[in-house]
Amino acid sequence: MDACNARWGRGAVVPARAGLLSGREWNTKFAMRTPRYTTQVGELPVAQA
Repeated sequence: MDACNARWGRGAVVPARAGLLSGREWNTKFAMRTPRYTTQVGELPVAQA
C-alpha cells in the first residue's frame, strides 16, 4: 500500500474501511436470508448435455 501511494500519490490506495461513515444507514437483513445454503453436494443441479 505504501509503495502504491508513493508511486501514484497519497490516498491512491486506502484500507477498505477508510472513509465509511461510523454509523451505517443500512444493515444486513438477516430475516431475509435463506435459512439454509446449499450444503449437500447431491442437491446441486446437474446440467444435461
